[in-house]
Amino acid sequence: MHELGSLLGDGDVADLRLDDSDAVGFVERSLASSPVWQMGTKATFSDVARRDPRLLDFLASAKKAPLGELEFDVLTWTITRWYQTGRPADGRVSSTFGDITQALYGRRQGGKQYLDIREALDHLYSVSLDLTVVSTDGGNERWVTGRRRRIIQELVVREEIAHATGPSRGTVELQLSSWLVDQLDAQTVAAIAWQLIRRLSGIAKRLAIYLAAHARDFQPITAHTERFTVQLTDELYEELGITAARERQRRQSLSRAAERIAEQDTRYTRLLVERSVDGYVLRAERPTGADVLLLPTGRR
Repeated sequence: MHELGSLLGDGDVADLRLDDSDAVGFVERSLASSPVWQMGTKATFSDVARRDPRLLDFLASAKKAPLGELEFDVLTWTITRWYQTGRPADGRVSSTFGDITQALYGRRQGGKQYLDIREALDHLYSVSLDLTVVSTDGGNERWVTGRRRRIIQELVVREEIAHATGPSRGTVELQLSSWLVDQLDAQTVAAIAWQLIRRLSGIAKRLAIYLAAHARDFQPITAHTERFTVQLTDELYEELGITAARERQRRQSLSRAAERIAEQDTRYTRLLVERSVDGYVLRAERPTGADVLLLPTGRR
């Protein structure tokens, strides 16, 4: 993928198209990093709770709706459309279902695709994210601080009563929650290659999202190469949705996912699991500046 700086000219974000290898989607980094996404073909659960490895005693949970692969992609499309329309301060986004199906599937028509997108939007509207921090006071008392957030504040779907013209004529209007708009305004954003994220599934997709969320953590090792390294821990496996019982099996699953990404994303000169002094690490290397993130700054 080309540098993002070369993709965004005159404050514009390009449309997300499957036939465009340069198409880039955007998603808020804390959402991209959250361990509550359920990737893969297994049945998803409406309630999920996982420990977040970024903070001690920090639990992230999603209630009332599953958050799977399609929900993530629809959210990425929605946030990207928010940028395309000039970052409205009220967080409102509108579109036809035809536009969404075109971006996600490469065609405007499709009854099943329409129903799947409609369900994903319903899930994004219904879900609540609970962030719980557990702390101690004097070694005895325990305090629990909970924060409950919604992703979408308002959702309006308009459909024709008679579907003679097909579902592509339906429209959707939604409002991103104010906390999410504030985060996007602060540019806590991950950039994701659209073709890659739509092609990948399961652990490989989750790993690609993880690497995108950590794009700014790559450090230079030569004049032309930068590297990101992370220790393989139980917490990382949980964040990536790797649930095999044996550590060796989990490590092999991660290695296969890294290979799948490296086959399709030529930015990475190296992406592999290798032994280190303290165990095993995931190592990603790429040319310096391969993920320059330049976002539109003006409002309309």
